[in-house]
Order: sequence, then structure tokens, then C-alpha cells
Amino acid sequence: MENSATLSLLDAPQCCGINLNLDASAFLLIAQSNMELVSQFTEDAIAKEDRICGRPACGSIILKGAPYHYIATIVPSQPGRFVFRPSSAQSLPDPNVIRQSVNAAQRRSTINPPRVIPFLSQPSSSAMHMGRLPGPDIAVPLSWQQPPVSSSQNRVPGPTGYSAHHAQYSLERERWAKLAYAPPPAETITLEITAVYEGNSRKKSGRGINFGNICEGKKDIDACLDAPSLIAIAFDTILPKILTFGRGFPWRTHEFVVRDAAWVDLSGHLPAIPYFLAQCLVQSRRAPKTTTFKTKKFSLMVVVPAAQWSEYEEWLERTEEEETLHEQLQRRRSIHTDIEDQDPHAAGTDLDDYEDPDPFAAQLEEDDDPFGNDMEPLYSLSTAMRTSAKRAHVRGKSDSTSSTVSPPRKKLAHVFRLPDRDDLKEALKNGGSMDAARAPKVYDLRNEDIQFHQIPVRPLADILKTPQHRSFELDISNSSIGQLTIDVPLRSMIGIGAFKTAHPGWLSLSPLSSSGLGSRTQQDVIVKRPFYRPSSHTGAAAGSNTLKIARYALADELQKLLNESNVLYWAKSLLNFTYEYIDHCIDAASSPPSFQIPRVRFVDAGIALAFSHHSSNTQGTSNQAPTTDIKAGTFSAVYLLEEPVTFDSPGNQTFTKFIHNKDCEPSLDDDEYGYDLAVFLAFTQHIQYAKTDGLAFVSDYQGSTELLTDPQILTHRCLSSSVGDGNDLFGDGNIASMVDDFETKHVCNYYCKWPGFGLEVYA
Repeated sequence: MENSATLSLLDAPQCCGINLNLDASAFLLIAQSNMELVSQFTEDAIAKEDRICGRPACGSIILKGAPYHYIATIVPSQPGRFVFRPSSAQSLPDPNVIRQSVNAAQRRSTINPPRVIPFLSQPSSSAMHMGRLPGPDIAVPLSWQQPPVSSSQNRVPGPTGYSAHHAQYSLERERWAKLAYAPPPAETITLEITAVYEGNSRKKSGRGINFGNICEGKKDIDACLDAPSLIAIAFDTILPKILTFGRGFPWRTHEFVVRDAAWVDLSGHLPAIPYFLAQCLVQSRRAPKTTTFKTKKFSLMVVVPAAQWSEYEEWLERTEEEETLHEQLQRRRSIHTDIEDQDPHAAGTDLDDYEDPDPFAAQLEEDDDPFGNDMEPLYSLSTAMRTSAKRAHVRGKSDSTSSTVSPPRKKLAHVFRLPDRDDLKEALKNGGSMDAARAPKVYDLRNEDIQFHQIPVRPLADILKTPQHRSFELDISNSSIGQLTIDVPLRSMIGIGAFKTAHPGWLSLSPLSSSGLGSRTQQDVIVKRPFYRPSSHTGAAAGSNTLKIARYALADELQKLLNESNVLYWAKSLLNFTYEYIDHCIDAASSPPSFQIPRVRFVDAGIALAFSHHSSNTQGTSNQAPTTDIKAGTFSAVYLLEEPVTFDSPGNQTFTKFIHNKDCEPSLDDDEYGYDLAVFLAFTQHIQYAKTDGLAFVSDYQGSTELLTDPQILTHRCLSSSVGDGNDLFGDGNIASMVDDFETKHVCNYYCKWPGFGLEVYA
């Protein structure tokens, strides 16, 4: 066994992590190949005493404490021997190389991997000097080190035939399962997306100008979407329509921005924060400290920058000019073709026979590309037609022939139709007679010559600074002369309240007013007059359906309407002051609020003093109020004229009471029409109360979401006690206790709580 090679498996189990199981056939292979099996046991790794190496070729002395090997024989009955373990590891195989080779073999997914071939290496000089032979080397096949190029670059460890996409199967399955079984969002909003370009920002309504009638609505949009998600929805919806509208113009879509109705750029807001959700959370009427979600409609605008829109207009103008020139040239060619068809000599004559005072015109006619850069200048249609007429003149040898132009096209004659006999019979039967039912209603109209005093809108600062402006008074220098037509009968009455009746009327002033009532002739107005119910009517039978009213004496009627006008005068001023404060706070804030500010106003109104044409002492008819003894040219009646209340849509024509003068909260439920405006009007009361130091605010808001009417001013009781002389301050509807209890009864909403307004939160 001296010349036999030794297969050393020293440290292989510890370094490579390989469990080698050698059966009898393996031992037989080792014996036939003159190899020795070397194994190491933990208790025999170190020599306990000095001994001689059992390998005959070595014969070295193994000192006590030195490492050594125990070599077993192939025959179990024969004892093995201890051999010297060299300190140098150069002749032993590197465990790292073995580990890398084994790992590389395991990473290959080939069905039949190449065999590992052990071979004997030549003993090194150091090994020969030590008197021993090194172990075998392991030859790693080249196919393991340089794998062939596979047709599938995305193969992952595992069974063959799968790619990298299959490894994502579980994640994709989980994601699509969530989408498939996820319920639709319960909190949704509606979006109205339009395309605009930047206009004159100094105008109130000129920030964005719509173009192309591009407007799309999107329903069931998740209210929790952030600004980037809303931008993506707006672009996906509007950009294709803008590209279609542009007819080939190279839009720079990366310059487009998305803004909301308050002209706020959505790209400046942080992601992952719901953009419109806060505006949809309203305070519950039944539980003021809790909020409920209420779906709303919001507006988004895809804005084209002003500079890019100017480029588009210039491009469009050039395109239209080119199209016009192309049509002119086509018409020239058509006229020339007609001339050649009518004159056969012209068709067979060479171009040199034509009189051509304008050679450039001939170049235009023969040029295949009339819109090239070399074509300059551009000729008008009249020039082209004149040139064609000159080219139609042919010079012969002895005479000249001029052709006539083609006759104009014949217009289609109007188709004459006989009237239908049945239709004619019905029209003659209905239109040939005038019965009393279709008689003019002129008998129901009353015409009054009036002196009109319009209620102005004065800033609160002017009212405080000028004593003459602290109440509304009739001033002849600021009045206008005109005519008022009233539809008097009760059947024409628009409505009747607790204290006033309202009739339709038409107002014409001379000269016309610059604004407000009387700015146009025959302007529609509402004519109001106070009334009271006589005592005889209060004691009438309960089953009677007859409504009896009586008019006040002329002096009392004038006083009551002046009080109504003065309340409206102060309400206009306080509401105007409120909007000035709101605009000031928003302009001074570092960032605008997330909600929009509703814009409403009180109706235009004024006092009309009627004057009689002649003396009379009549009691009137059953449908008219009785009159007193009136002299010609004297003051005979007084009316309160108001602008008709308009509504935001034909479907919403309901006259609404938003806040009662006996309450500080909205009079509507959160699901009723106009609730959002009622919340805002409650916020205006908070501003007026806080900024007047608790002295006054407007109440009894009513009307529509565009125009308000019949307000009431509520003042502190200290003002009522200081007036004296039995005068009522702002009428009977001024309830001082509501001002005293405002801080406890008012429930602050999201308008009040916005930090930019700087209001104290009461509840």
C-alpha cells in the first residue's frame, strides 16, 4: 500500500455540508484503484503520545499533541494504522473550491449533469520532501462554469418550463382576488371636467375660458382620491378630446395643469391626502358633534396655458389662410377648365398664345405644391379670377376671339304647397271669432305714475362715517320718475304672507337707471303691500273659505314699508361686509381653504310712491282694495318693489327658508335642497356677531340659492333700551334674546373652524 494514493475526506463534512454514504461497492472501487480511505475522528485527531508514522514511505515521528490520521484497511478484521498529518494545506483540496463546485452543480437544472471525475495529481516537491502523496483533485466540467445560453432568460430555480412571471403568481392572484371581491366605495362624488384656457385673471369670471364645448361628467368617483389620482382622471378624460379639437396642432400636454373651481392647482397638493373628502363631511343635525358624508358635485378644469393657446390661434389662422388659398386656386383651375370646354381653339392652343401679363400667376397654376415656401406673395380671389379672364383671350392671325364666362348655376325653386283643408278649417273656426274668454286682460291692470326710490348698497364703513347714511330715507334728489303697471286681481297674486301681499308688475323709468331696478323698460318686478285682517274676519265661521284683508291708512302703510326697506338696507350692507372679510382672510392666508365660498345677494328693491291723476272717492271693486278720498296730483299709494327671485335650475323652483329669526341653526335637514347654503349663512352670522362685538347680525334668511329676500336684523338688547320714544328697532321681528344666546345656540361648522378666518369656536 506504499504506492497507493490516498483519498482524503478530511473536513469535508464540516466544510462542504455533504453527507457521503459509501456502500460496499464504493469500498471495492477504492480497493481496486489502489486508494486508501482516510477518515478523521474527533478523539483521534491529536496524538496522545509520540509514535512513528504508520506509512512505510514516511517513517516520520509523530510528536505528542501533533495532528495525525487513522487509516482503516479494507478488511474489517485487520487493524488500521496512524499516519502523519502534514501542517501544510497546499497538497489538500481547498474546501471552498469543493463547496463552490457542489453549489454550481446544484444550481444547474440539467436532467443528466456531467459526472465529477477525480484524477491523480503529480506530487509537489514539498509533499515529496515530507514523504507523502497528496489527495486527488476534482475536475469541474466546463459546462458547469459556463452554462449554455438558454432560450428562456427568465428561468427561475424549480421545475423546468417555468419563467420569472410564474414566481409572481401568488402575489397576482391575491391582488386580483382583492379587486374582484372588493365592494364599491360607499363614499363617492361626481366630477364635472372641462377644458379651458387661461383668460384675464383680473376679471372675476375670466380665469378660465371654455373652448370646444369640451365637458365631461364622471359619476361614482371615490371621495378619498388624492390630488394625483384626480389629475390622472382629468387627463384621461379630457386630453383625447383636446387632441381631436386641435386638428393636428402639436399640443404640449406636459404643460397642462388641472385646477378646481377655486382655481387651485392640484399638482401643488401632497399625495395620499383625500382632496375633496373634507368638503363632503357635514355636521349631522341630529348629532352636532358628529359628521356625516354627503355626496357632492365638484368641478375640475384642464387648463391650457395662455402662451400655448396664443400659439394655437396663430397656427389656426395660418391653416385657415392656406385652406382659403387652396380653395381659390381650385376655383381658378375650375374656371379655366370651363373656358377651355367652351372654346375648342383655346384648348388646342399652346400656352405661348395666351396673353400673360402676370407670369407668376402661371407658375401658381402649374405648381404642384402651391403652399411651398417659394410661393410669395399670396393672391386674392379677385386677382386669380382676373388673371383667368385675361388668359382666356386668344390671339389669332387676323382676328381675336373672347369667350364668355359660364352662366351661374340655377337655384332651386321654392316648392309651392297647397294648405291642408282640415288645418285651414280649424284655424278659420278658432281665429274668426273673439269671445269674452279671450278678450284682453287690460281691465285687470292698473297703471300708476310713480316716484321711485331705489335702496342702495352702501359699505358699512360709509354708513358708520356718514350720519345721513345710517338709515334708508326718501330723497327726492335721488329718485326717478316712471310708470308702474300692476296685475291687481287676487287670482293673479303671486303669494300672500303673514303681513304682505305680492302681485306681478312691470316697471319703466325715465331715464333708465344705470343698474338694478329700472335699468330696462317693462322690467318684471314684484309689487308688495302690507295688509291686516279685519276683526270681523277673525270671528267668522270656521268653515268659511273667504279671505278678507284690509289695507292700512296711507301714513301707516308708508311707515311699515320704510321699516322693511331699512331692514333690507342694513342687511345688504352687513352681507357685503361679510364677503369683504371673507375675501380679505383668504387673500392673506398662506394656502386657500379646501371648500368653496357660495355667492348670494339680496334682491334689488325700492319704494314706489304713486300719484293720482284725478280726484276720486271710490270704494273699489270686490277684487281691489278700497281707496280713500284722493285729490289729483297727490300721494295716493305706496309700494315696495323687488326683483323677482330666480332659481339655479328649472327643477328647483322652491322658495326656501334657510334660517329662521328664532333660531341660530339651519332650518333644513342635511339631505334637503339648500342645506349647504344654510350652513354657509349660519357662518355669516358668526362673522357678523363676532366682528360687531355681539351687537347685531342678519337672520331670517330666505329665498333661493342665488337671491335672498325679506331678511331681519337682530340686535343686542342694549340698543333697544337706548332708542326709547316707543320706536321699534328694525321692526317686530328683532328678537334680542337670540343675540344674547348666540354663543350657546350657534353650532360652528367647517367654515367657522377654518384657521384663516380667525373665529372663536363656540360649540
